Amino acid sequence: MHKLIAATDVNGWNAALACCGDLDPCFLPEYHQAYSLRIENSRAFLWHHNAKDAHFIYPFLLTPVMDTGYFDISGIYGYTGPIASSDSPEFISNAWKEFNEFAEAKNIIAEFSRFSPFNKNERYAHPQMKVIANRSLAVSYLPETEEKLLALLGSKTRNMLKKAEQTGLTSRELVLPDYLPDFRDLYAETMSRNQAPGFFDYDDDYWNKLLGLGSKGLRCFGVFAGEKLVAASMAVVSGKAALYHLGASLTQYAKQGAGNLSLFAMSRSLMQSGAEFINMTGGRTAAENDSLLLFKKSNATALATFYIGKRVINAAAYQQVTEQWQKKTDSIADAEKIIFWRD
Repeated sequence: MHKLIAATDVNGWNAALACCGDLDPCFLPEYHQAYSLRIENSRAFLWHHNAKDAHFIYPFLLTPVMDTGYFDISGIYGYTGPIASSDSPEFISNAWKEFNEFAEAKNIIAEFSRFSPFNKNERYAHPQMKVIANRSLAVSYLPETEEKLLALLGSKTRNMLKKAEQTGLTSRELVLPDYLPDFRDLYAETMSRNQAPGFFDYDDDYWNKLLGLGSKGLRCFGVFAGEKLVAASMAVVSGKAALYHLGASLTQYAKQGAGNLSLFAMSRSLMQSGAEFINMTGGRTAAENDSLLLFKKSNATALATFYIGKRVINAAAYQQVTEQWQKKTDSIADAEKIIFWRD
């Protein structure tokens, strides 16, 4: 049997999550509520299959495919994918068989997944899904003490932290939502300076949804030069796992170690709160020498591989949509983008 749970049913969603142990914070319903706003007409759902004491869950965004009557499903901009409380091949196979029936009934023709490096759940992918190693991510496996954490970060980062201290920079956790306007101003300045695409502009509705995570689920750490906020790091947290969600800094303080200090303050505080893993995420590109990835790597303890998954669920309908889209746009569909019609 299965249930389809909307992200607005926070209690029902969280009850399903609780069946599968420690999960990536991207699985949280409030995070899905926020990111469902990023794709027009999308709605966030969690598909929950259970048999006896075994559970299989799969959160996704359900989105109309143009005006065709069909839908696609995709993982939110983050790290989720299907996961189960049992590794029984028979149970997983039965779950996917039931999901296929659900997808057929709902006219779902394609799916795109972003798997979690914390849960390493690419192993639960549908047998017909193409799973691809997309890029490296900087991650931290947190030790027990600040001293051990510093040792794991390496000499260059330790030197930057010393420089931040010597130049008088200080760090502290920021109370949300009180400091949210300050963070947003700093973030907007950073995105403008880096000429970031519009997708990374977050409006009031997004922030109102994300604040639903509460003070334990959404945490922010700032670096100050006197009373001036010059860098900040924000994390989404769930149990033992955390996601470095957004960061911002003023360029003139980078050489003083402001960015390093904000990430260290975040890592140290999350460690002290019981977190064991932080996904610092990746770079602006998939390149191993991407400058943002290298910076995050220098402030993390390890690298992990980010996997994505693609599957055409209804081949005939997918071909029909492809031909319709190509005729309408006078373009050739990008074979690498399974949900190409969103561009």
